[in-house]
Parts: sequence; C-alpha cells; structure tokens
Amino acid sequence: MAMARRRTVAAGDMILETRLPARALVLLLSGDVVMGSRAPDGSLRTERSVNGPAWIDVSAAWLCQPCTMEAQALSDAVIAELPIDEVMRQMAVQPALAGLLCQALAMQIRQMTLASRNLLHNDAPARLAQWLLQRCPVRSGPAELRLQERKRDIAQQLAMSPETLSRLIRSFQSRGVLSVRGYQVRVPEVAALCALAGLAALGSG
Repeated sequence: MAMARRRTVAAGDMILETRLPARALVLLLSGDVVMGSRAPDGSLRTERSVNGPAWIDVSAAWLCQPCTMEAQALSDAVIAELPIDEVMRQMAVQPALAGLLCQALAMQIRQMTLASRNLLHNDAPARLAQWLLQRCPVRSGPAELRLQERKRDIAQQLAMSPETLSRLIRSFQSRGVLSVRGYQVRVPEVAALCALAGLAALGSG
C-alpha cells in the first residue's frame, strides 16, 4: 500500500505509547508484540499479545486520541503506519478500503469481547484452554504452536499468577491435553482442548 510508512523495530523497543494522540493506523507485518499498560513499578503489564500479520491499533487515530495500550516488540518486528489523513483521502476514491477497515475494526471488537468474556466468566483452566485455542492454527486434529511470551506475560493476560499457570500447564500435560518443550507446545487433539474449555466454562457457571 503506497500510503504506508514501513519501518523495522528491534526486539524490546516500543511501538506504541499512550502520551500523544495517534496520527496513524498501525499494522504489524511480521514479528511478535505485547500490549498493555504500565504497572506502578514502570514495567509493562501485558494484556494481550499480537503475532504478525495483524493490526496493532486501528482505532485511536480516528478519534485523534492516544492509544489505549502501549505496544512493545518481543522480537524484531516490521510495522506499517498508515497516516489517518491519507487513509481518509484514499477512502474517498477507493470505497472498498472503507469496507476492509470496518472488517478490521469489527474483528478487533470481537476479539476483545471474547477475551473479556473469558476473563469474567471462566475459571482458570477454561481461561488457559481458550487462550491456547485462539492460537491454534487448526480446529481439529493435532496442532503445534510456539509461544513467544514469557510465562509472566501469559499469566498477566489470563489474570492469574505465574505459579497458577505453571500448575495448570502441568495438569494439562498429565491429562494428555498438551505437551510442552521450551516455548513449543504440541496439542495431540484440538478437540480435547475444546472440550476442556467447554466443560470448565460450564462448571464455572
């Protein structure tokens, strides 16, 4: 896309901050990013993770407001920034662009709604199961996924302590739901993970 400004961000560097109004839509072309807010000690409290290609922020610039979350590169990342003024000019001559951006906004709203529901209504095993399901590339059969986040970051996203997360992973392994080697996770049968998430959700009321 000609209007996009492309740049590379080194692992550990900030991509979004919340101090100034956003002037561009931000797309992650490749790499891994964590997003969240600052804890009292100044560290980034992880609320969600993003794996490229995916939108990092597609809303703040429309409102001329600061981004609601900061974003930090977990790995070397490539991003594209689309200046909002140029986006609006292009929408006037390319109506299909408006439809694509509406789809992107709708997808983000859906993902955030599901994440909020998972935190509010599910117990800890169901939260972990659904979090893993969101990252599985398939919906049946075996699956493998690589986790880029630290255990502490994953636990923060799931509103649990790292110790609770470790216990749950051991429990899932003992039940044959998954196996873990380093950051590599293998799910022998995704349907079993789905069933665990559903049963846990029902059990939590």
